[in-house]
Amino acid sequence: MAEDVSGGTKWDLVASALIGYLEDPRNAGTGVGIGYFPVTSSTCNPGQPDCFCIPSINWCNGTGGDACEVSDYSTPAVELALPSRPAAVVSDIESHEIGGGTPTRPALEGALDYLSQWAKQHPERKPLLILATDGEPVGCEPNTPRDVADVAARALAGPNAIRTFVIGVGSSLLSLNLVARAGGTDHALLVDTGGDVARELGDALEQIRGAAVSCDFTIPRAASGADPIDPAKVNVSYIANGSSSPTRVPQTFMGDPANCAGNGGWYYDYPTAPTTIKLCESTCRSLSAGSIQVEFGCNTVEQPPPR
Repeated sequence: MAEDVSGGTKWDLVASALIGYLEDPRNAGTGVGIGYFPVTSSTCNPGQPDCFCIPSINWCNGTGGDACEVSDYSTPAVELALPSRPAAVVSDIESHEIGGGTPTRPALEGALDYLSQWAKQHPERKPLLILATDGEPVGCEPNTPRDVADVAARALAGPNAIRTFVIGVGSSLLSLNLVARAGGTDHALLVDTGGDVARELGDALEQIRGAAVSCDFTIPRAASGADPIDPAKVNVSYIANGSSSPTRVPQTFMGDPANCAGNGGWYYDYPTAPTTIKLCESTCRSLSAGSIQVEFGCNTVEQPPPR
């Protein structure tokens, strides 16, 4: 990220775009944390460019390079918080200097470990991770694109179904598509450093924001003089592409997001005074093959108790 491009270094332009995104009033309710890689290690680890190792005797010698342990990346520089603290993230970005290497696999694994623990404590929220990098994975073996993709796939298949979005800043980064697909987001968003990096990165963040909020549906206010919408008379249906027949998506048992499980469903942001209908992650992922229809006026269909 220290490479010079038109308008400054890659990091200068990435930092500027991130700050602009965080200061946009439309993101006021979005919780954001941030971590960086690489972290510098004080020890010499196998896979580092300046480290010579003899595996048969478990011996290494050389200068410290990129940290390769997952634990080195499992605590972000600014932790995710509710209510959101974008000013803290902006301040950290402004004071941060970026290093060189790309230990992508341990960095992603550490970040996803942290996010998984956070998600367990906030089942009402839908977390996602954005991986931004300007290079192919290097060092800290195993660290191939396939290794990184396997980490993203495990997070998507896990109980919190965390999606990984990928932004590549530079050329020859098509292997990042493998990581994005494994993370449930189809393809990486590549930013051409020969063009307007700040604008393209901003556009990529906008695309991610659209994908992130597409599974939340605001409950409309009742017209003047009309009865308010009854939360017990709301239903959600799924319409597969190419079909005209909707399939009912039951509300989770007791409207609890902890009951999403693999069957999907939906729930309210605030059960007693809802303002938003929120889809479970497995139902949200199905939107790529169809659309959602919200109906008002009929008694809500609820899932049976989990066994």
